[in-house]
Amino acid sequence: MSLVRFQHPRYNVNRVLVDELFNNFFNNDYHEGYVKNCERKPATNIFETEKEFKIELLLPGFLKEDVQLIQNENLLTIKVDKEQEESKEEYKYEHREFGAYNFEKQFRLPKTVDAEAISAKFENGILKVLLPKKEEAQAKAPVEIKIS
Repeated sequence: MSLVRFQHPRYNVNRVLVDELFNNFFNNDYHEGYVKNCERKPATNIFETEKEFKIELLLPGFLKEDVQLIQNENLLTIKVDKEQEESKEEYKYEHREFGAYNFEKQFRLPKTVDAEAISAKFENGILKVLLPKKEEAQAKAPVEIKIS
C-alpha cells in the first residue's frame, strides 16, 4: 500500500503561481512570450468623428499588394496572406521580437456606416481605412425655432 500526500487545492494553486513567477523571473522570457502571443495581430487605432470612423493598422514590412480588405454585410475583414520567404542560409534565432506574419482581423461595422463609400490608403507601413457615416446618421446643426 502506498501513501499519497494530500494537498489542499488552495495551497497547490498558490505554489504553482509562485513557481511560475520565479521560473519566468530567472528565465527572463516574459517579454519574448508576450511578443509571441501578439505577433499575429497588428496594433490598431480606431477614431470617430461626426462624419466618419477611421481605422489605422500598423503594418511594417508589408506592401500594399499584400493587404486584402473585404466588406461583407456588416463585417469588415482585413487580411494579409503573404508567402513566407525561404532563407538560403540556415540561421538560428537567438532572440526574435519582430517579423512579418500573416493575419486576419475583423471589425463589426455599425449600421450607420455607408458601406459603398469605404476607402483605404496605405503609406509608410500604416493602413488607413475611412468609414464614412450615412447622411441620416450624421449629427446635424441645431435649428432655432421661432416662437410666434
